[in-house]
Amino acid sequence: MLKKFLIICLLAALSCQSKKEKSFNYSLETISHNLGGSSDLIFDKPYHIFNDTLFSFDSYQSKIIKTPLNGEEGNELILSFSFDEQPSTFYYVNSDSIIFSTGNTLFISDQKGSQYHSVRLFSKLDKIKNEVYSEYPFDGFSQHLFYDRNSKSVLFYFAKKSEFKQKKVFARINLKNGEWESLPSYHPEEYNNVPLNYTTYPSVTWSPNGFSYIYSISPTIVNIDTVSEIQKEFRITSFDGKQSAEPQTNRDEWTSNYFENWVLSSPNYFKIIYDPFRKLYYRFSQSSLNKFPNSDDYYYDFLIKNRELYLTILDDEFNVVFNQSLPKGKYDPSRSFVFSKGLWIPHEISTLKDENKLYGDLFQVIK
Repeated sequence: MLKKFLIICLLAALSCQSKKEKSFNYSLETISHNLGGSSDLIFDKPYHIFNDTLFSFDSYQSKIIKTPLNGEEGNELILSFSFDEQPSTFYYVNSDSIIFSTGNTLFISDQKGSQYHSVRLFSKLDKIKNEVYSEYPFDGFSQHLFYDRNSKSVLFYFAKKSEFKQKKVFARINLKNGEWESLPSYHPEEYNNVPLNYTTYPSVTWSPNGFSYIYSISPTIVNIDTVSEIQKEFRITSFDGKQSAEPQTNRDEWTSNYFENWVLSSPNYFKIIYDPFRKLYYRFSQSSLNKFPNSDDYYYDFLIKNRELYLTILDDEFNVVFNQSLPKGKYDPSRSFVFSKGLWIPHEISTLKDENKLYGDLFQVIK
């Protein structure tokens, strides 16, 4: 019996070792890769990437700026909106279908801004009121409307701190008929019976089988298979020390000193991206700082210059294949994106000498 047990332990050890060796089959190359256009295209405006083109929406001048990522000349679409409400975010589907949101209505227009269809977010929301947390549909987890080309719907997040009962946290609205559908998505298991709200700051990415998301306070990656309706969770460690942060649910009761200390002493997980070209996930995280600025330090600059930043790369089964710390204070991964050439991360805007250019680096995974 003892011999059998030892054999099982040996096989388990070999299995773990093979997984570790797998991570060394990948290398990461970084090259300077500046883009056309000014920094405000991604730092001040809603934007998204489609077909190797950066689309940015200037709501004040009512135009969409198209910036090819292959070096070609960009162009602008001047929009003459045929509706009165000012849209705040968007998604460019194609030249004849651009989706805009005013916060309570989704409008679809052509490339000239002429509206030809709209759906109201709240008109049919009662259908799912018992399935999701009873709060308004939230789209602020992304720099653009989170549009699903397959179902022709837009994804929204729901959370409310006063409710302990487990409910779904994501739902989508069909752009054709305005019908809502709640999706099989819940808070991670570690937050059962914990009343979370929007200060979890979810980051969401499409996955081959549905979508995946993270919360800023937790190392857990949640994968939602919208076909099989199965939720899987993967707790991924990128650094030593403290792994989770106290939820900010009751932040309105915190003093400013408490909040500043919370930021300094808490880890932060702020973006996850799926790369369909290489079938990889990228997660950005920061370890807790556990050091405090001097009285003459500017708080924001202190954070930028001193926080450790980690890029964790996972395969499509959420196995870690590469984990690397990045230079302190150099990048702003919250504005990073993927296109055919690789993962592009812009430089931290406070370090730029010329904000009329898009400075960044291209990260390419070599297998």
